[in-house]
Amino acid sequence: MFSKIMAGTVTREEGAMLISHLVRDNRVETIQELSYLMKNPPQHVFPKTILHTVALARNKALFDLMVSSLNHKDEEVAVLAAAELAKLRTNEARDVLRENLNSEAYHVRKASATALAQGFGEEGIEILRVHVIAHKEPFYRLTSAQGLLGAGRTGMETLLSILDTARSGVLSSVAEAIATTKGEELRDEDIPRVVDALSRAGDRGDTPAIVELLKVIALFRGRAGKYEGYVAAFVDNSSESVRREAQKARIQIKEGAG
Repeated sequence: MFSKIMAGTVTREEGAMLISHLVRDNRVETIQELSYLMKNPPQHVFPKTILHTVALARNKALFDLMVSSLNHKDEEVAVLAAAELAKLRTNEARDVLRENLNSEAYHVRKASATALAQGFGEEGIEILRVHVIAHKEPFYRLTSAQGLLGAGRTGMETLLSILDTARSGVLSSVAEAIATTKGEELRDEDIPRVVDALSRAGDRGDTPAIVELLKVIALFRGRAGKYEGYVAAFVDNSSESVRREAQKARIQIKEGAG
């Protein structure tokens, strides 16, 4: 069937209907066969195609298959599985995604965080906020912080609120996440909050946080003009990485002002 879907002679919707029929008649064997095919797809058939067809069946009996697909080695499959779980809007799906924020696989954490931010509204955002603040490992904090970026301005506001009071490691992770953007969700009124965080990091000599916060300030370009003095204070810092980012930020600010 999946080969026919790839060839275009059978639609995915027709395939989903057949899967629902097979699950109804023989649940155990059908799920076992689908699980096998996800790991060993027929020639010229993508695991993502199989999962998408399974998802279209909208059958509760296939929930565990969706969950196991979240940990698939193919990132596209993991992303699709996370997105489909989020569409269910159930407590069980939410808890699976929350649990996988702690997956050892980066793409699984990333997919789970994005699905929570985009699919569970305020509840998903709060889960990510708590995870960023509480987790001890920077890589895990970072993927949850990056997930918040998928929630638009609401996610950015959440990151900035963490920035306001964050301890050193969390401060660095949040700033690093924001620094990966082009600054579309950053507003003029956000500048003082970033500058305040930079001042606190400077007082503590928190080099990693200073570096990332300087990158964030650079995103504002000319809008941060009146705060250039705060940036200039780091140009003669003892850390080469801080000096380098301070110089880059000043250039961005001056070019933006021009």
